[in-house]
Amino acid sequence: ARCRQVKVGERPAARMGEGEDKPQCVKVAIRCRPPSQKEINNNEAGIVELKEAFGPEADPGEVVLNDPSGHEEPSTFAFDIVFGLSIQQIQVYENIGRPALLKTFEGYNGTIFAYGQTGSGKSWSMAGSSAGDGTLRGITPRVNEELFQRIQEMVASSTKRFLVMCSYFEIYNEIIFDLLNPCQDRSKLGAGLQVKEHPVLGIYVKDLQEIVVDTAEKLTSMMNNGTKNRAVSSTLMNSVSSRSHSIFTIKVHQKDEEDKSKNVFAKLNLVDLAGSERQKGTGASGQTLKEGANINKSLSALGNVINALVETANGKKIFVPFRNSKLTRVLQESLGGNSLCTMLAALSPAACNYEETVGTLRYANRAKAIKVSATKNEEASQISRLNAEIEELKKKLGSGGGGGGGGGLMADEEKAEIKAKYENQLKELQSMVASNWEEKASISKQHEAQLTQALEEQKKHVRAM
Repeated sequence: ARCRQVKVGERPAARMGEGEDKPQCVKVAIRCRPPSQKEINNNEAGIVELKEAFGPEADPGEVVLNDPSGHEEPSTFAFDIVFGLSIQQIQVYENIGRPALLKTFEGYNGTIFAYGQTGSGKSWSMAGSSAGDGTLRGITPRVNEELFQRIQEMVASSTKRFLVMCSYFEIYNEIIFDLLNPCQDRSKLGAGLQVKEHPVLGIYVKDLQEIVVDTAEKLTSMMNNGTKNRAVSSTLMNSVSSRSHSIFTIKVHQKDEEDKSKNVFAKLNLVDLAGSERQKGTGASGQTLKEGANINKSLSALGNVINALVETANGKKIFVPFRNSKLTRVLQESLGGNSLCTMLAALSPAACNYEETVGTLRYANRAKAIKVSATKNEEASQISRLNAEIEELKKKLGSGGGGGGGGGLMADEEKAEIKAKYENQLKELQSMVASNWEEKASISKQHEAQLTQALEEQKKHVRAM
């Protein structure tokens, strides 16, 4: 048998994050793809057995992995959600994507990230295909569509208004590139965009373009344009292998015209990780080999973070090495901060991929023990905290910018530097508090116009060559 599965029965879509403000574990879903034509042609044995389960009332599903050599006993793993080979894209969305989207409307940050070896179906689950009648679309395009469907319904029946923004970046060879700004000269970016942390705003990528979108079509267009700019190359495992990790973020800010206390905001991160892989199985060399080494290095760093977070969840006080890679830094909030989180682990059923499959299952098994705490993002609370920080900066500026730390011995030049730094921070914070939606939309349109013009000039240059 290629792959045996036990049908448990389909139930309504799972809810994400009941008891939101209380610590809860990362949700883990398993999806095993059908055997590929290549695996069928090679008569590859199926080594995965599935006890399918999904929905709020479902008992955990099971994955049984058989050692093709027969040397080891079968390994059994239990997970929140297990999808069988015949699962449809809409069912994956209803159990993973929709619950995360609904929590976004309530003001809770969310992250969905796909993990697995090259060619296991991660990008298929996240993006899918727009061909035919649309039934093959993945999680992200379905989120885009339902987001605006629900916004239209709420605007028509309430006093709520919405501002939706998106950003899209990739981490390629440990360098962050803005996928919505393809005109950037990557050779001149050096270390790329930088990850920053703010006590109120959390983890963010500095200078990353955020585009205001007002329709599902525009949001999907942004995603498609960015995806075209991702770094891909061919390996023996996959003819179009993603060589970078990508994060597509949708920010939703909602205001109630009658009751400002109901104003909330949240972001949903949709993450497609590059494939984990053994180098000898990919046929990679040169630049592609370097890419694979960096991919594995960052995934190893993610594994170390997951291990440390599991130890923390068990009550141990240990250091969590979030800063060891760009990937773990940008996922810090998702795994260890203010966010609900779902991991979708993608599997191959074939015996030739046994080592990678057992690695993915162990990775996922550890991840499900991580505890996360998501807090409702209320506008009034954020503005209050930003205003408090503004007052603190004003005090520091009033005392000469020295912060009381040996100011008498500080050189005038150093004092001036610190004062300038505080003044810039103060200006940025005041701008954040004062900026309204119209200003954000205007700035976004300016960025779009600049990008469009730059793209046209780029096309002219290519045609002239």
